[in-house]
Amino acid sequence: RSTRKESSAASDVYKRQTKKTLLWTLTPVLILVAGVALFMTLHPTFGDGPNAESLNKISQSKHYHDGHFHNLVKTDLMTESDEDSYSIMDYFFPPEDKNPTKPLPSKKLEINNIKNGTYTWLGHASFLMKTNDLTILTDPVFNGATPLPFGGKPFPTEHPIHIEHLPKVNIVVISHDHYDHLDYKGIKDFAQSVDMFFVPLGVKAHIMKWGVSEEKIIEMDWYENNRYKNIEFTLVPARHFSGRGITDQSSTLWGGWVLKSEDQNVYFSGDSGYFKEFKKIGEKYGPFDIAFIDTGAYNQAWATVHMMPEESVQASIDLKANVYFPIGWSKFDLAPHSWDDPIIRAVKEATKKNVTITTPLIGETFTLDKLPQENWWQGLRG
Repeated sequence: RSTRKESSAASDVYKRQTKKTLLWTLTPVLILVAGVALFMTLHPTFGDGPNAESLNKISQSKHYHDGHFHNLVKTDLMTESDEDSYSIMDYFFPPEDKNPTKPLPSKKLEINNIKNGTYTWLGHASFLMKTNDLTILTDPVFNGATPLPFGGKPFPTEHPIHIEHLPKVNIVVISHDHYDHLDYKGIKDFAQSVDMFFVPLGVKAHIMKWGVSEEKIIEMDWYENNRYKNIEFTLVPARHFSGRGITDQSSTLWGGWVLKSEDQNVYFSGDSGYFKEFKKIGEKYGPFDIAFIDTGAYNQAWATVHMMPEESVQASIDLKANVYFPIGWSKFDLAPHSWDDPIIRAVKEATKKNVTITTPLIGETFTLDKLPQENWWQGLRG
């Protein structure tokens, strides 16, 4: 009997210790989960849902059903790949030769150089163009590429560009709501000073939450166009997806843009996988003086929603672009490839296909009759 009592007491002690261990182990996890859930519920960076007017327009889109927008062609976000596996640890601890070994060479932004007919690259998918005495800015991202306080920071540059360095921006054009294309803090800073925002369906709700007046926003469906001060803006299809949270994937639309004035015809892809629609866009709206085309953040594991550099060159041919400008690289570490792999492959393929490519420094302002074509990235890999 004494042995049974001792055994029972030992069992009770074991159970109490196990419960205590579980409590100490699970409590921080539960607190973290609760904190993340609270952050995603309350922090404005995750945007907002559409109002009644937007919902009505969204519901009428033939590209929207079952609560989501859909690509024109079947698009699996994850595809089979024989490339090396890539995990979150690779993102936080990249190989030594993956990112630049020193600040990227860049130009100090000179506002006086920004005149009608000029273009200025600000890195990734952000560029300035000026036409009809209006300055247009695409996908302005001046902070990190994630909503988290760590990771996603831009590569260092010799001459960092901040919003206060820019000229007066009249028009902002957004391709989709991913964090490396739609910057909550940046939009807040532009909310009062920018005259008009052009966005895909559903994105209006996000930027209204961040302080942009509804009257200053034009949201559009694919192949819809609007004119503003003698410039025509057309949203064209891209092969991608959207979403800022865990449950809102593809709840807003994504796309590229055709920006046409009296003397300039420009294509901006945003993010896109390769598809035959590029040829249709080229036939309908081309030829383009210059095409800014997604050429980065690619991997065989998501080959349908980003282009390999060789596909980007082909897209420029399909679009009937006189000049091909690779974007989506040299600012953030977003994929397994080395930071300069996109431009090395793009230049090689453009040369092979006899495509005119321009490769300016970040911050460099240029015109189409004097294209920057230096290989400035050489020697910056470890």
